[in-house]
Amino acid sequence: MPTPIPPIPTQGSVTVQPYYVRQRQDWAVQQERQRHAQALYSVGEPAIFILMWHLVDFEAGLVTRCSRCFNNGTAIQNRISAVYDQPTQNKCPVCFGTTFEGGYRAVIVRPTIFSDTDQNERLDKRAVVHPDDVTVETTWDFRVMAGDYVVRADNTRWQLKAPQRVQLRSGFIHPQQTIDSVTYAPVRASFEEPTTVAYQIPPTAAGIIRAALMAPRHFPADYSQLEDIRGPLIPADGFGD
Repeated sequence: MPTPIPPIPTQGSVTVQPYYVRQRQDWAVQQERQRHAQALYSVGEPAIFILMWHLVDFEAGLVTRCSRCFNNGTAIQNRISAVYDQPTQNKCPVCFGTTFEGGYRAVIVRPTIFSDTDQNERLDKRAVVHPDDVTVETTWDFRVMAGDYVVRADNTRWQLKAPQRVQLRSGFIHPQQTIDSVTYAPVRASFEEPTTVAYQIPPTAAGIIRAALMAPRHFPADYSQLEDIRGPLIPADGFGD
């Protein structure tokens, strides 16, 4: 004789469900990633993301200080670098103002959706600037941090701000970017003037960038002439990695 199923307990007029899913549901994350990636590849444009070295990378031992501009000048310049953790040259051709050797961790191409914007112009105390902001949405498979850059096909460069990561929580386990992230949406980006150090970071040839990003799409696309990966795209730093 089969064992009877116990009745579902109730508390007053509220039914208590004793069965719940504790484990992470990987299939749900994979489906959501597929939907977002399909939208990005269908209506987005290829863009270059320049991921700079940051302090967390230096503390993790992934990079050293710049050999040209950090603690490599006069005695006064070295003291300034040590106190403020800043380079002696803002437009250093080695670290690009980050104080870290090489300047960037990776240069990659990803499908991206940009919001619309009209070019603005404002007279600042130093010069005429163009304070334009856009919203960027892209894939999940790399880490964006404030101070990174995104480059469009016309070689306009935009500095990224703190991103908003979208993660799918399907269980009672602490979410991680490599397992639960679905997309980056939205990321605010501010226009960089052509005179800033952002335009010194390779690739710098506007013609090559335009030709590669605006070429007819053949899948899988080859962007090897633009990409340069020097470190992990998602560093394991111990907080939500």
